[in-house]
Amino acid sequence: MYLLVAALALAVVGAQAPASAAVQQDQDWLNSMHQVNLTEIALGAMAANNAESPLVKKTAADFASGHQALDDELKQVAQQLKVTLPDKPNEQQQLAIQKLGMLNGAAFDQLWFATNVAGHQQALQAAQNEVKSGQHPQAVALANKAVEAISTHIAELKQIAPQLGLPVPQ
Repeated sequence: MYLLVAALALAVVGAQAPASAAVQQDQDWLNSMHQVNLTEIALGAMAANNAESPLVKKTAADFASGHQALDDELKQVAQQLKVTLPDKPNEQQQLAIQKLGMLNGAAFDQLWFATNVAGHQQALQAAQNEVKSGQHPQAVALANKAVEAISTHIAELKQIAPQLGLPVPQ
């Protein structure tokens, strides 16, 4: 489980461009955030069938809805900036989706939670980096929205952890 979480974290961090390539950074952030959104949307749909806890089902559906709304805006910004987005999650995210797809019940709930904690923390770091170093105003504005949305998701994960019998993330 921790290997999967680490792979997801590396996938988000690895997609970030160095600060010296600001325009490329905007493109890279849009691409990686789009892949995060695609992953969250897939996991939300999967949780409806695989999760045991109604709280996980509801939270996953809420996250998927939030990521869909963010992705709708992201697609508009990408189109304005002439950035071609990937059509699927990256390899590590696809692996996470596959592994979660093989689980049901409490095992699904636990891995879904751990995956979301690590993924949202890394996505938050990437969005904050885009806010600080991005060059295109539209991408930076979207990153600001992403920081707010991702921070809200992290707060929700911290809130539901005790109800799921899981440690509260730091």
